Amino acid sequence: MFLLAASFFLPVFADEDSPAKNTADAVDFSGKLEAISKFSSIEPASGYEQKAQDAVDKAFYMELYNAPYWKTLLHYKPSPFHKNKSLVDDPMFFLAKKGKTNPKAELEATIKAFFSPAPGKDERHAIERFPGRFKWICNELNLSKEDFPYDGDAYYQSIVKKVNPGDVFLVFPAGFLKNPASVFGHTFLLMESKGLSRLLANSINYGAVSNITGGVMYAVLGLVGGFRGYFSFVPYYEKIKQYANMDMRDMWEYRLNFSEEEKDRMLRHIFDLSGIYSRYFFISENCSYNLLFLVEAAKPETDITNILSGVVEPIETVKTIYKIGLTNQAEYRPSVYSKLEYQKTLLTRAQNKYVKDVCLGKKTTQDFPFRDLPKEKQAEIWKQASDYLTSLLNSQKISPDEYRPRFVSVLSERRKLGKIEEKASIIEPPHPEKAHGSKKISIHGGKDIEGAYTGLEFRLTAHEQLESPAGYASNSELVFGEIDLRVHPQETDFYLKKALFASIISLPVSDLYFFNSAMDIVAGLDSNPNEDKEEDLAFRLKAMFGTSIKPASWIQPYFLAGVDIYASPKYERKHFRTDPLIGAELGFITTAGIWKNKIAASALQSPFDKDHLRIQASVNEGFNIAQNISLKGGYSFNMDWGEWWHEFSVSFNAYF
Repeated sequence: MFLLAASFFLPVFADEDSPAKNTADAVDFSGKLEAISKFSSIEPASGYEQKAQDAVDKAFYMELYNAPYWKTLLHYKPSPFHKNKSLVDDPMFFLAKKGKTNPKAELEATIKAFFSPAPGKDERHAIERFPGRFKWICNELNLSKEDFPYDGDAYYQSIVKKVNPGDVFLVFPAGFLKNPASVFGHTFLLMESKGLSRLLANSINYGAVSNITGGVMYAVLGLVGGFRGYFSFVPYYEKIKQYANMDMRDMWEYRLNFSEEEKDRMLRHIFDLSGIYSRYFFISENCSYNLLFLVEAAKPETDITNILSGVVEPIETVKTIYKIGLTNQAEYRPSVYSKLEYQKTLLTRAQNKYVKDVCLGKKTTQDFPFRDLPKEKQAEIWKQASDYLTSLLNSQKISPDEYRPRFVSVLSERRKLGKIEEKASIIEPPHPEKAHGSKKISIHGGKDIEGAYTGLEFRLTAHEQLESPAGYASNSELVFGEIDLRVHPQETDFYLKKALFASIISLPVSDLYFFNSAMDIVAGLDSNPNEDKEEDLAFRLKAMFGTSIKPASWIQPYFLAGVDIYASPKYERKHFRTDPLIGAELGFITTAGIWKNKIAASALQSPFDKDHLRIQASVNEGFNIAQNISLKGGYSFNMDWGEWWHEFSVSFNAYF
């Protein structure tokens, strides 16, 4: 049962973006950056042996192999068995036999390779392959391209001329709660070309390449680094289509404060890594962490790969680059879904119903019943229709053959209205950089089924329903690694209330335009009341599904139904040592500024014991009084096995 749960939850840290093809073959970045098949000779060219040795001797005298920037370029980090070990795993990244763990040997081999002769056919010179290393070594040793037998840097310069680098952005697509591989969001870099639209910019993405899409094997391999991760490069408009149009995910663009020299250093290191793989870990060495090496190569003084380590969330990357001053400008790019939801509020139900009918082909633009309305209102209706048609096409609800004539007809009607100044655009949600810390420590107390208690709770990551929604989907919950340790003050007996592996609550809104399935999934150890009105610690797997609506911006009702299963060796006389419950939950969440409220009621029945009917009615309050401080309180009425009791709690929560 644990592996089954892991197969669902581990992918929440995965990067769902994988290159469309094996990036080890080739990638395109405004010119072809081919992965090397073989190097030209790495021995110095005839007549350059002494120059090469002099350069090596000088580098050793200066101890460049211990230089922090050399370790950044090679991705060296301390490990349990090596003082330095590169996080890059592809042997083609190293020129020395022991280059993965020996910075000195790799430096010597690299310098000698730079002095090697011109490459033969189908070979790549080391300077062409590693322009980041080449530029740094030249700067440190006061060398120029004329000192080498081959001008390998000309290849890099030709690509730079085509790219014409402009501004660099860190892009954060928000979490997509309908896909467990995307709930924590994602990050990638964006490099504009001067004079061209940002839509044509090159996105720089790191992702795992895998033919496995789910299941136990996917979870296990993702946990132990069983996938290869590559950098890939695709036009930004493709990413917008994928995220903002298809996945209903808002996007945030953070311009990085890079000088021209820093952009050059970053681009050179991208070349260093083209076609090179590293082992991909869902939790640590993931999409966000590997991008940090590009940032650190551009601006080494940030030391950002050491600031962020261990569990690396995309949103923590955003907060960190903001905190250390790498950005002071963020631009919001709403998804088609967010636009539709906002524009829906500007129209009446009849107007929204007409939009849906036109887009689904049930009515035509000639059936338009609102021609007596002001032109501004008519324009809003046609705007909603054009956006909804785009959404239907991207979600494959209609075919391209159905889309084209309907879209042309809608645009034609809008064009007849002439130029009209549009109303203010969608209101921006709270910025991701204002999100609370993912880790939480909580001091709490109250009364549970066994009496009064005080306790300490720790959460590894990331967000709960009653916390500030900045950077997360509204009224969602994404918890990974939560431990609740309690003590009865009079008896001084410590006990573990729960140790959850993960918990995901997703409440995407369903309305006239969309039906979105809601879910509540929990896996881990949790306390389960028994017939003696005591609690047993058991493995819990909860899976409930349903729907949610939002009749107003401040309230969101929901309904869920499914199973809540507990398993323990103590359940010897129960069915397969489990305690299964089947039932439903009904509730609603309200929001008013820093205050959030959740009122819920649930009823769960054991299919094997009619006396085992579990009923709970609860009220929970959350007050987010600062970015990283909140207060919470709750009360619940509980009934099970014919017994009833009350529980309440209060907590002080700090996030970091």
